[in-house]
Amino acid sequence: MSQVDLMQKAKEIEESAAETEYDQIRKSSGGRGFIDYGKIKEKYQNRAQPLFEPFTRIPDPGSYEGPINDLHSAMGKLSHGAHMNDPVSEDSIGANEDLKAIETAAGDLQGWSGEAAYAFKANFLDPFPAKASNQFIALGGMKGAIQAEQELWEKAQADIENIANDAITALDNVGSCGKSDLEFTLSVASAVAAIGAIPFTAGASAVTFAAVGAASAVGGAAQKGQEAVKASGGSAEQVVGSMEDAISKLTEHISKERGRITKSLNDCAGAVTQGKSHFVSPRPKLAGMEGERLTSGTGVGGHD
Repeated sequence: MSQVDLMQKAKEIEESAAETEYDQIRKSSGGRGFIDYGKIKEKYQNRAQPLFEPFTRIPDPGSYEGPINDLHSAMGKLSHGAHMNDPVSEDSIGANEDLKAIETAAGDLQGWSGEAAYAFKANFLDPFPAKASNQFIALGGMKGAIQAEQELWEKAQADIENIANDAITALDNVGSCGKSDLEFTLSVASAVAAIGAIPFTAGASAVTFAAVGAASAVGGAAQKGQEAVKASGGSAEQVVGSMEDAISKLTEHISKERGRITKSLNDCAGAVTQGKSHFVSPRPKLAGMEGERLTSGTGVGGHD
């Protein structure tokens, strides 16, 4: 449903509510007495449109595909092989063959000795797999959060459209339905799955962050069911009031789920900041050397 269509539905709800209440009053009065339709119409004017308008400005779920694909590609560049799984979806990420060059570098540099050689091995070659793995995990956490946000908006979009359609149907059937047989279903309540604490490789000190993902993409995570919002449909006022309650609950769910996504991203960023040395190799001492010092035993020069 387009933005224009959604607002047209909102306008239709207001008009239908006024007409339905007018018909109810006319039938209950037996057609006797004056009924001010203008006053009834004024009662429902702007009851629905201001509530639906914010949903015309929600992000397009399709716009998240680019960043998600970019993060997946970046994870592939850091993958050492089939044992590297996305920390959120648990999907296997194919190996980057270029990383094998790091593993063979130690053998290629076997004849190099001296302080710089030892520092290069200790500070870069040996820790490289762990640092690459941590960067891989961080990217997975970011991708999971973006996928969760994408699913959140997909479900929010579906929910608001269903609320509009269900309200119109309920107004059309006010005279034939009971007071408790109207229900609004909110799928957004099950959009985001909590994965739990994901650890980075950090030696003795554990560094973790609370990851989230799109519920549909996380098979192993506990998922919440849809929320059924019970409503009353015995009159136009009850239908519109119930619709207002459903939209309010939908807005609350969106805010809550976005809060969980934001917390996950903040936790991930905090873990990276807290354990920066576990993600980035230290600046080589050679970077500040020049001239004879660079070629000496404390630099690239070696000794037998």
